Amino acid sequence: MAQIHSALSTSARVTWKVVSFPLIAGMLLAQPVVNFICGFMLIGGFVAAIAFEISAVGPRFPFLQVAGLALAFGLFAVLYQLALMALVRD
Repeated sequence: MAQIHSALSTSARVTWKVVSFPLIAGMLLAQPVVNFICGFMLIGGFVAAIAFEISAVGPRFPFLQVAGLALAFGLFAVLYQLALMALVRD
C-alpha cells in the first residue's frame, strides 16, 4: 500500500510540473511587458488624475475613479509577482 501511495504522489508531482511549465514560461516571458504596462498606468494614471483635478477642465472630473483604476494596476502587478513567486519555487 505504501508503494502505491508513493507512486501516485510521484506521478502527481511530475504531472504538475509538466502541466505548469508552459504556464510559468508564459508568465515569465510576459513579466517585463506586464511590469511596464502596469507601472506606466500606475504612474500615468496618478499624474493624469492630479493634472485634470487641478486644471478643473470639466464640471466634474471623476478623480477617485481614475486614482482607483491606477491603484488597481499597481495591485495587479503585485499579485502577478506573488503568483510567479508561488509557482516558481527553487
